[in-house]
Amino acid sequence: MSVNTRSRKLRKDLAASTGDGATYSFMVGVSEMYFIPFVLALGVGEVSAGLFFTIPYLCGSVLQLLAPWGVSFLKSPRKWVLCCAIVQCISFIPLIDGAIRGALPAWVIFASFALYWGAAIGAGPAWAAWVAALIPSNIRPKYFGRRSRICQLMTLTGLSVAGAFLFFGEHFDGAKNIDQATKVAGEFSWQLAAFAFIFFLGLLSRGASIPYLVRQSEPPSGAWKHAPVPLRTLLIRPLMGQERPLLVFMLFFQLAIQISSPFVASYLIGEIGFSNATYFAAAAILFATKSIAVSIFGSIASRRGPRFVLVLSAGFLTAHAALFALPPETSTIFILMALSGICWAGYEIATFLLLLDISKPEERTSILTSFNLLNALALVIGSLAGGSLLHWLGDDRTAYALLFLISAGARFAALFLLRYVPDKRGLESDHSSHPSNLQEISMEEDGSFNRPPESIL
Repeated sequence: MSVNTRSRKLRKDLAASTGDGATYSFMVGVSEMYFIPFVLALGVGEVSAGLFFTIPYLCGSVLQLLAPWGVSFLKSPRKWVLCCAIVQCISFIPLIDGAIRGALPAWVIFASFALYWGAAIGAGPAWAAWVAALIPSNIRPKYFGRRSRICQLMTLTGLSVAGAFLFFGEHFDGAKNIDQATKVAGEFSWQLAAFAFIFFLGLLSRGASIPYLVRQSEPPSGAWKHAPVPLRTLLIRPLMGQERPLLVFMLFFQLAIQISSPFVASYLIGEIGFSNATYFAAAAILFATKSIAVSIFGSIASRRGPRFVLVLSAGFLTAHAALFALPPETSTIFILMALSGICWAGYEIATFLLLLDISKPEERTSILTSFNLLNALALVIGSLAGGSLLHWLGDDRTAYALLFLISAGARFAALFLLRYVPDKRGLESDHSSHPSNLQEISMEEDGSFNRPPESIL
């Protein structure tokens, strides 16, 4: 294959990857970001609503253990990602039905969310192995940094569309808070009808990403290999091994984050009394700043390395959690949301690039699959600890403030693990299947990688 042919093929793959990321991101904004408000609209309590995310996420992480088997059986990470996209579309159907009827059994909500997260998380490791085989490591930081901007903007667009429909639904129902919009005694709820519509848009958007996945190439011959890595093997890797330091830090930092993060939506909506419009505005500010900052951090990662970006963003995320304990003025919340978007932009792109650079290509799917389960366990442990603390402290504004401070302290303790994280900017195996002059290709396409869950705090 000539250099020009390879260049055209790479451009085609990058454009298709951008389209996939954009449609996926719209789904995240229009549907996923409103899962917890939907649960609150059905009358679930504030603390319980946070667990409606974490427990299904753990179940989804168990389901995604099928990923290495699925990739091996299909002999293609591309085909496995396509299957996961179809399953994710199906997961919206019960949610749409429940929103139309105004009621949904708890087990159906759990099952739908678990199916959604199982497909989302299960696709992640295979997708990472796939794009690592297609995209040369020397253009990844710049590409994913610029690619992220469009996808963050698409998430913001999805948030805007959903927020507009929910705002009008709230207005027609005459409710002040989202949890006042439940259907009572058969009375029609415009707000729940709006939820049904935005979940339908989420289904359509995820379905629209499938043609873009189909257009992307299979990994080049010899560029993708799959070597199973059992969970017990991952756990006993030496502390200074290639992947272990980064994964250990991410697990402990995740646990610290989840002490408070699952309860931010409940805090803003249930405790502070944010309306749909105000909640949407806060979330929109987060994603707007995130979309701007992510390309900047991508450029910084190209020059200084992703580890530098990780240290910087993790440090600010720690301070940011403590700032959430300040008096909850609307203007203060908006400023903190803007800072949150900047911090998460750096953290996500840094960890994504480090995971691609540090892990071996043939072990990447198994390692990330095993890590996803451990990550979900850390998420559930953190959220259960946070929920227990919140219940014990009194479930009021003071309790939330203490919860944010405790989370900040736990994050600070996790920062000491960063000293063991190596700074590698690419492995030789990632370069082997691409001609060196491909780095001269002008990157016209943009977009975003998306790895669930989207965190607010």
